[in-house]
Amino acid sequence: MTTSIKNLTPRKAWAPIPHKQWGKDEAAHLLRRAGFSATPDRVNAIHEQGLQATLAQWFTQPSAMPMPKQTAEAEETYARMNALIRNSDDEEEKREMRRLQRMAQNDSYDDYAVRWLDIASRSNFSPQEKYVMFLQDIFVVARAKERHTNRLFEHQNLLRMQGMGEYPTLAKAVSRSPAMIYYLDLHRSRKASPNENFARELFELFTLGEGNYTEQDIKEAARAFTGYRIKENAFFMAKRDHDDSPKSIFGETGNFSGDDVIDLVYRQPEAQSFVPREMVLFYLTDRNLPDDFYRELGRLWHAHNYDMAYLLQKFFSSRAFYAPEFRGNLIKSPTQYYIGLCQDMNLDVCPLPGMVLNQLNAMGQPFYNPPNVRGWVGGRHWINATTLSARRSLAKRLFSPIDESELNADDVLRLSAAREAGRGRFQVTEDRLRTIAAENPEYIVHHFCKFFLPVWPTQSYRDQLVRHLQKPNQKKELLVKEVLLAILQSPQYQLC
Repeated sequence: MTTSIKNLTPRKAWAPIPHKQWGKDEAAHLLRRAGFSATPDRVNAIHEQGLQATLAQWFTQPSAMPMPKQTAEAEETYARMNALIRNSDDEEEKREMRRLQRMAQNDSYDDYAVRWLDIASRSNFSPQEKYVMFLQDIFVVARAKERHTNRLFEHQNLLRMQGMGEYPTLAKAVSRSPAMIYYLDLHRSRKASPNENFARELFELFTLGEGNYTEQDIKEAARAFTGYRIKENAFFMAKRDHDDSPKSIFGETGNFSGDDVIDLVYRQPEAQSFVPREMVLFYLTDRNLPDDFYRELGRLWHAHNYDMAYLLQKFFSSRAFYAPEFRGNLIKSPTQYYIGLCQDMNLDVCPLPGMVLNQLNAMGQPFYNPPNVRGWVGGRHWINATTLSARRSLAKRLFSPIDESELNADDVLRLSAAREAGRGRFQVTEDRLRTIAAENPEYIVHHFCKFFLPVWPTQSYRDQLVRHLQKPNQKKELLVKEVLLAILQSPQYQLC
C-alpha cells in the first residue's frame, strides 16, 4: 500500500517508492499519467520490466519524428509562390498565389496534426509525446499566429530532441526557434526599440514564475535579446540591431547576451522550483502542494544540473507520484481522451483530418493552437456542457463505420494509404464484442470497469449495467456495445 502525501516529509516524498510497492495498480497509474491509457498488456509489460527500467527506457534517448512530406512541400510551395509574387505586376495573379500558399499551409497543418496523433497513439512513443505536450504547454507557440507548418514542426521537434537534456540549454535553444521568434515578435526587437515580449515570457512562463523578477529586469533583459533574426528558416544574429552595451539584471551588471540572461536566471533560487511546480500541475494534481515539496524537488534537480531526464525519472518513481490521493483525480485533456480511446479500444487514429480535428476542436483543444501564451488551463476547464457532449459524440462515433460515400477524393486516398500501411481499424465492430458477449453479465461489467476506469464505480452503477446486459430477447453483442459505450461516456472515464 502506497503512502499518503499527508504522511510524507518533502524529502521522503521524492524518494523512490519501495520495490514491494510496485504493483499493477501503480503500473496502470504510471501509464495513464505518463502516457494516455493503461491497457492490460502494457500494464503487465511494464510491471514485469520494473519501474526504473521502464523510466530509463522512456526518458533517456529521444526518438525523432520525421518531418511529414506535405510539410516540406508546403514550404517549397510558399517559397516558389513568393518568387512569382515578387516578379508579378498583376494584383489578381498575386492574390491567387497567396491563396495557393494559404491552402498548402492549411493542408500541411491538417496532415501534420493527424500524423502526430498517429505517432503519439503508438504505445512505445506515448510517454515521449505526452512529455512533448508538457513542454509545449510551457514554451507555447500557437498556430493562430504562426501559420508556417514547418516552423511549428521544427519547434516541436526541438522540444522533443533537446527536452531530455539540461533545461537552461533547452531554453537557449528555444530563444532561437523560428516559431518562437515570430510568435513573440523577437524578430522585431532592435537596439533602438527592444521588444519585451520574449523577455517577459522567459521570466514569467518559461523559467521563474510571476513575482520573481522586476519590470526593470524585463526591460534590461529585452535589450540582451535584440537582433535575433531568421533567414531561410534559420537563426542568425543581426549585430547592427543587437544592443551590446552593459545591462543590469537581477542585481548584476555586464554586457549580457541572451544566453547570459538565461544563465543569470538559473542563479536565482526561484528557478529551481518552477519546472517541478509545472510538472506537478500537468502530471499529478491541479491543486498545489505545499511550497516545501517544490523546493525539495527543485533542490535535487539543481544538484543534477537541471537535467530533465533526471527530473522525469525522479518524479515518476517518487512516493509522491504514487500517493493514493492522486489516483483518478485529473481530468483528461481532449487529446488524451481521444488517443486514450484509440489505445483502449485497440483502434488506429483516423487519417481523415476534417473528422479528427473537428472532434478535437469541439472538445476544446484544437491541435497546436492554445488560446494564448499561457497555454492550456486544463483541469476542470476541460469540461462543460458543450465539450462533454462532444466527448460523448466522439465515443459513440467509434462504434460506427466511416461513411465512405461522403468522402472527397483526398480523404479516399488517405483512407486507402492508411489501410495499405496496415492501419485500418477505425471502429469497434460487433465481431470484436462476440467473445466477451459470451461471458456472464457480472464478469463483463467487472472486466470493463477494471479495464477502462481509473476509479472503481459504485455498486449501484455496476448493478445497473448488469441489469442492462440481462435484458431478454435482445442481441447480446448490442447490449455489450451499449454497456461499453456507457462506460466510455461516464464521468469516471474522463479521469486519469
